[in-house]
Amino acid sequence: MKNGACPTCEKKPVKTDYCVKTVQGQKLPDRARITYECATCGEKGEFEPDFKHKEDCKKKTGVLKKVCSKTGTAPHVTLPKD
Repeated sequence: MKNGACPTCEKKPVKTDYCVKTVQGQKLPDRARITYECATCGEKGEFEPDFKHKEDCKKKTGVLKKVCSKTGTAPHVTLPKD
């Protein structure tokens, strides 16, 4: 990696948030990626910097809601970005 960028595509990796749910009896917590959803248009995306709203969305600058990719609900506990 040159300057932290991929040698193939020359882009820097995107930081990712993870949702963690600890289940009783498990040694390791269950981990899932967090996706983003617009509360107005319902569009979903994997990375906040690359998020695209639907054309008819009236609040394109609104705050995006974080969603657990496994459950589709709000994150249980959020780990810092890797």
